[in-house]
Amino acid sequence: MYRLLKYVIIVVAVLFCGCRHERCDTPIGASACSINPNSPLYNRLNNVGGYEYIVGGNHGIFVMRTSLNEFVAYERTCPHDHNAAVEVVDGWDGTILKCPVCGSQFNTYADGMPLDGSMTSCPLYEYGTTYDGGTLYIY
Repeated sequence: MYRLLKYVIIVVAVLFCGCRHERCDTPIGASACSINPNSPLYNRLNNVGGYEYIVGGNHGIFVMRTSLNEFVAYERTCPHDHNAAVEVVDGWDGTILKCPVCGSQFNTYADGMPLDGSMTSCPLYEYGTTYDGGTLYIY
């Protein structure tokens, strides 16, 4: 009986202590908005690979045109440090976003996943987007 109890305690300890997973609970704010990405107001979105920061969400929304008719939109709040807003890394064309506080870096072409060496394993929060040829809806 003692031996069985010992094994049960070991199994429970491994299950509850040995497998720590980071909770990806990035705070987001109101994000439902629409823009005309072809307008002069968003001139960097006129070209594939172009990006803009727009108002919305918690710390703002990063929007990038990935093809003629497709866009991605990410919450700028860092998943590791919720008080910081990620920014485009100098020298990159919008493909890498970096947290100025913890140094985590995220690939915008890979679903906002963190790069090796980041302080988090959580990706950036990705908003839904729909583009009808004239208006980009972010939700």
